[in-house]
Amino acid sequence: MGRQRRAAGAGLVTLALGLGLLAGCSDDSGEGESATGVASVESPAVLDPWFDAVRRDDRDPARLVVLGDSVSEGYGLAGHLERRWVDRLQAGLRTRSGTPGCPTTPGGWQGTTSLVPADYRAPTLPDPVVIGATVPAPTLGPGGRGRTLKPGGAVTWTVTADSVDVGYRTRFAGGPLSIEIDGQVPADGVVSTDTDPQAERQVWSSGDLGPGVHTVTVRNALPRSSSSWATVTDLTPFRGDRDRCVHVLDASRSGVSARTIAQTPSYLKDSLSLDPDLLLVPLGFNDLRAGIPAPEFGRSLDSLIQQARGMGYEGPILLVGWFTPEPGAGGPTWSGYLQQMHAMTGHDGVSFVDLSVVLPPADPGSRYFIDGLHPSAAGQPLIADSFLEILAPPAEDVTRPATSSPDAS
Repeated sequence: MGRQRRAAGAGLVTLALGLGLLAGCSDDSGEGESATGVASVESPAVLDPWFDAVRRDDRDPARLVVLGDSVSEGYGLAGHLERRWVDRLQAGLRTRSGTPGCPTTPGGWQGTTSLVPADYRAPTLPDPVVIGATVPAPTLGPGGRGRTLKPGGAVTWTVTADSVDVGYRTRFAGGPLSIEIDGQVPADGVVSTDTDPQAERQVWSSGDLGPGVHTVTVRNALPRSSSSWATVTDLTPFRGDRDRCVHVLDASRSGVSARTIAQTPSYLKDSLSLDPDLLLVPLGFNDLRAGIPAPEFGRSLDSLIQQARGMGYEGPILLVGWFTPEPGAGGPTWSGYLQQMHAMTGHDGVSFVDLSVVLPPADPGSRYFIDGLHPSAAGQPLIADSFLEILAPPAEDVTRPATSSPDAS
């Protein structure tokens, strides 16, 4: 494992990692890999509010929202989504925090207890069951992965949880959504999505469902002759941790670029509706693949940051420079993109970390990647470990014993 230390007077945190040494991973996690490096977290004081949130996670949730692309959504994995780096990071942060009663074992949907969209955009990921007439809603919901239900359309998740949140989008002349739990509609289970003039993501929260497996269906129950549509965006499962513990929430979408997000205010607004204590922004690969010049990428990041502030988000923003992708023929360089990310730390409340110096470069011949861009199941722990060393409060600041938490049933 690595060591994190504050360099007195240096204005940064250094991160030293020996990759592949993440303990406790039962799958092919890369033990024995000797790659090492040192990364620098610029403007480390920016992360102090996040550390404070983690220290309070015994009484309030600490929410980290990941606004990323396919590398964060989990492209390449087809099941056991607890293997994704976002889920591994949540488990690691909970273990480091030591707060009792914060589950770290697989649960929720296909192993993940992070937010589950109505429409994963990575083709390998397991979508909920969809019946009837529905259409994707790529500008709505965290990560732009909503699904609009025409009359008779429905989305169903089967989750291991004791309560759930269902996200939906209000709209002008929107139809009602019927929410069924284990085949029954609760007393408050019919919600209106009609609004004028403000359209926004809202949340329906279940009561205590009891532990175990539950089926959640969201349906547009209007007759097929109706012209009213309704949009469901996501589901979040809980296991006794609804109002406490660390939550790493997936608001990523395969194929998305910083430019697209900057040009789609509803995408960013709905992701920020998750009320993050930290906004993690690992973007750039799809801008790079589209041949967008580095300065234009920088302008997209600048716009994204300013829009987030304009929408009322005042918390820390951490920009992430990923591992070096497989080089393309001509076009911009990844180093130019990293320079643009670094330049954004001139904004108040914005920090940056370059993980390209600690993570191995993307290599389709490596066991850590499935191609020249996407990490394999073996590569996920390396990413989670690097983030854990950055985002866990410094050891000397932890006041609770760092023991493994018992998992809720």
